[in-house]
Formats: sequence, structure tokens, C-alpha cells
Amino acid sequence: MTFDVFKGRSAIEVVTRTPPDPRLASAMTSPAGYIASKGLANAVNVALAIGRPLLLTGEPGTGKTQLAYRLAAELGLGEPLRFNTKSSSVATELFYQFDNVAHFAASQLAALSGKEGADKAVEARDYIRYSALGEAILRSHGLEKTALYRPRVRPHAVVGADGVDPPEPVPVQPTAAVVLIDEIDKAPRDFPNDLLNQIENLEFAIPELGVQCIRADPDFSPIIIITSNSEKQLPDAFLRRCVYHHIEFPTDEVARRKALQDILDERLKGVVALDGQGYQDALDAYFFLRDLRDVGKKPSTSELLDWIQSLQRCKVDWSQPAAAQADRFLACLGVLAKTESDKQALGDFVSQSAGRRR
Repeated sequence: MTFDVFKGRSAIEVVTRTPPDPRLASAMTSPAGYIASKGLANAVNVALAIGRPLLLTGEPGTGKTQLAYRLAAELGLGEPLRFNTKSSSVATELFYQFDNVAHFAASQLAALSGKEGADKAVEARDYIRYSALGEAILRSHGLEKTALYRPRVRPHAVVGADGVDPPEPVPVQPTAAVVLIDEIDKAPRDFPNDLLNQIENLEFAIPELGVQCIRADPDFSPIIIITSNSEKQLPDAFLRRCVYHHIEFPTDEVARRKALQDILDERLKGVVALDGQGYQDALDAYFFLRDLRDVGKKPSTSELLDWIQSLQRCKVDWSQPAAAQADRFLACLGVLAKTESDKQALGDFVSQSAGRRR
């Protein structure tokens, strides 16, 4: 197989790794290749019309996160401002983070230096970093009106030298932004409840700067997309403030095959030969694993895309059945199968059943 780089045996022979095909990488991540169902598009439009956050649930890998990138692209708002929720997240981190330790240390050093005005050179705003929703609210007012809340621009500062990185460039004029709050169900139990008023009123306070309330300009309100893998139930009060949509994987054989075929066509046309027995066998292998009664983990849509990409890199001949080139298919099983039993079942299917229509 021409994609073999790592040998893992015998004498070490240094080889040059061929980088991933940029066409494939772009096709997999480009918002242009995203396809929203009619129901999902309706949910987005309702959320936009009434100014409510859109809460998306569904299996991992069904396109919840990528929707935010597609929406931002269609609205001409650049990339979304993303907040990746963690098990340790607290509500204020959605708006900003303040480095108390670095600020205190700088203040102490300034006081000990004895230089006139040294204490005034230490400003709290230099130790604040705005997160997704806080940054979006500031952007709704434009740079000039929010300059006093932002870290000072210090072009000669060395990144990290004093504990504060120079701020990222922000739009000068007021603008809306798409905010992605990803996997909110990973957060602690009180996280959604602590956001109720801030999410509804699109406002937050910055006590460290003596700011009691900054509220988004209604003409440029942030557009909020919230995703959840349904690992835990969200509070009713939080759900009441959202427009809800579940991205459902089709159960009907014909409907789901057409839905996935449309996605593959949109993303991979011109990059992968989307026909032939080998290609159909690759799809059959994916559906076989999803339909397996005792499957450990059902593969997602994103894993299907990775499966096709890995087979393409493995130089699979899409015109030939999988059983005739089983070694190439078997080499890529770990893209779809994530448990040993799943991998064994999928390997048996590829070796014995692929190429025969079910």
C-alpha cells in the first residue's frame, strides 16, 4: 500500500511523510460542503427571527458544531467565537477570564520598584481575556466604545513575557458574531442555571474593572448556537430560553442512504470517485456497523467521511469490490470501529460479505 510510512520493525529507514491531500482536508471542513435538513434550517431561521439561542442535540458527529461555521459563513460574519465547555467550567468563563495571580504579582512588583507612577502602569484590563460570548457582546458596540475594557495594545511586548499576551485584532465597526457554546452538557450542574439572565439579556459584568453591566447592542446581537450530546438533562428554565432541534439520523434505509449520499456528494465530488462497487461496499460496511445489534459504538457521519478519506489515501480502487482488496479495507477499520468486538465484526463483513448486496 502506497500510504505505508511507519514500518515498526527491522532496521530504521527514514522516510518522508506525504502530507494529507489538501483537497480532502478542505472538503472535510469547508462550510460550503455542509448540508442542513429542512427541519434544521427552519429551526435556525426561527432562532434568528426571535433572537433566541438555538440548542442542538444529536449523536456526536452529526454536524452540530459545523452548523455554526456554516451559519457564520452565510451571514458573512467570519468564523464563530467558540467556547468549549469543560467539566470544570464556570459561568463567568463564557464571558471572560481574569488572571488574578499575574495582576497581583505585577502590582506588588510595581509597588516595590519605587518608581513614580509605576503602580498606574499596571492596569487590570491588561490581565483580562474575553471569551466567546463576552467578546461577541463587546463587538456589538465596536472597538472605539469598548477600548477601555480591552487590554492595551503593546506592539513591542514579548508574548508571555509578563503573563499577558497582546490582544487579538478585533473588528473596528460594530458587528454581530456567531457564538458557539459546544457540548454544554459537559459543564457542572449549575452552569446552565448561572447563565439564565445573561443569556436572555445578553449582558455581563466585569467587577475587576468596576463595570456593572455591558449589554449587547440589539442591532448587532450575538447569534448563539449551543450543542449538547444529551449526556445530561438541561434545566427547564434554560430550555425555555432556547429554540430546540434534534439532528436525527434517518432510520429508513432509503432515506438515510440518500441523506448520506448527498453529504458525500457535496463534500467529496471531484476529489473521490463516488461510484463503483468498492465505494458501495464502503457505504455498506458503515451501515452494517450502525445496524449491528450489539455494536459498542455506532459510527457517526463524521466517521463515515473519515472512512472514505482513509480508503482514498490507502489507494483503494473504488471500481473493485472490497473483498478483492480486503487488505486495504482492513487496514482502515479503526476509523469506523472503536471497540475490539466491533472491529472484529466489521473485519469479517469486509472479508466475507462485502461486494454482495444485502
